[in-house]
Amino acid sequence: MDKETAEYIVTYFFSLLREKEKLAWRHHSSILKLEDNDNPKLLEMYKRKGWITDRQEVLNLLKLGYDDFEINTAKKIIEEYPDKVFFNTCPKCKKLARTPNAKQCRFCGFDWHK
Repeated sequence: MDKETAEYIVTYFFSLLREKEKLAWRHHSSILKLEDNDNPKLLEMYKRKGWITDRQEVLNLLKLGYDDFEINTAKKIIEEYPDKVFFNTCPKCKKLARTPNAKQCRFCGFDWHK
């Protein structure tokens, strides 16, 4: 599975992720937000809110990097919920649209609003 497809699945079918996968995603996103901030109070607040975790089983999901986590998670979603994932592809060039509701192709410009 390519990165673009994995990102589409994780982004638009986030509700299908397991709880620890959601925690891993939240942890990664929060760490990115705090990357250039050295405020210890802000870090503590993120931990208190549960946005950053120290649970090893969650952190293990991210140990090979976020890209691998996203691809592996997307593969699991496809395996477990094949009937719930909708791939919105362009009728003309067959490439994946930007969102499940998009009606214009970002690659070839084809418009299927009608």
